[in-house]
Amino acid sequence: MGDNEFIETLRHMKVDESEIKEIIAQQQRDNEQHDEALEIQPGNALIVHLFFIVAKYWERVGMEATPLYLDPVKVEARASKLAWYKQLDDEALELLWNGLDIMEMACSKVWSTQREEKTHE
Repeated sequence: MGDNEFIETLRHMKVDESEIKEIIAQQQRDNEQHDEALEIQPGNALIVHLFFIVAKYWERVGMEATPLYLDPVKVEARASKLAWYKQLDDEALELLWNGLDIMEMACSKVWSTQREEKTHE
């Protein structure tokens, strides 16, 4: 997806222009750090953006502080401060939270696989 299409998608979703600039700037920084740029589908843009904002709210367990799950209370508290989040209707919120759940499960699976690989080394 091109930058223009991505920006138009965010505008259509009523994301504030300052937040769009922040998202684009973060993507550019991420692209500079990685050889391969990730492609984010337009419908997932806000899910991915919110996920990276709240990624520090993992509940951790054990001596190794293994991430277990995103704390929904902390995630909701942080999300509720975003202007675009406040404008979402119930259906959009449900889709957003479902997307966060999917990303959370994917991260958990990757970390689990990485832990298993470490134990077999």
